[in-house]
Amino acid sequence: MPAHGQLLAEQIKTREGLNLFLYPFAGRAVHEGLAAVLALRWSRRVAATFSFSVNDYGLVVTATSVQALDEAALASLLEPDALLQDLSEAVNMSELARRQFREIARVAGLLPPSIPGRALRSLRQLQASSSLLYDVLRQYDPGHMLLRQAEREVLEQQLEVATLQQVVAECAARKLLLTKPRTLTPLSFPLWAESRRGSLSSEDWKQRVRRAAQLLEARHG
Repeated sequence: MPAHGQLLAEQIKTREGLNLFLYPFAGRAVHEGLAAVLALRWSRRVAATFSFSVNDYGLVVTATSVQALDEAALASLLEPDALLQDLSEAVNMSELARRQFREIARVAGLLPPSIPGRALRSLRQLQASSSLLYDVLRQYDPGHMLLRQAEREVLEQQLEVATLQQVVAECAARKLLLTKPRTLTPLSFPLWAESRRGSLSSEDWKQRVRRAAQLLEARHG
């Protein structure tokens, strides 16, 4: 476990690629945003395929076929500068705001109501109407108050951006402890297991995780 004032990072190579494990202990929602930003910034440095997974105490970003990061490179990925811009790009802010705008437009009475005596409008029809309205406002009135409200609600409610900014600033201020274990560690294993949920295999996910846990236990005694 990292000492007070330290930020623990582990780089571990697996068959999936190079895994960067980071442990801010800041909660799942914040880790989602931070992992997306790290993956985006890392992708600007090298051409590779990136994926990430998170839990309540940490995150893992996996890159295919890249060299290990040194402390200086990792520190640059954790810079607080341009955090909001990178976050907006990394999580596709436009699409998130579009979804949030649908509810805002409905509450504001901007979506055509169902006509009495006729069938209720389907979810697809509501989505199409709100999406069209969103696109028109983005093109002709990008500063519209409802667009700004949608983006603000995404940042504050879904991405917890205020907490994320604080966590990134704290990460940058901590002493970075970058280690390169030969195998998965007790901290990294749950994150690795979570990242394998979406992979294709003829084995059940629990079987794969159980087998990996047995191998890890055998290596570490």
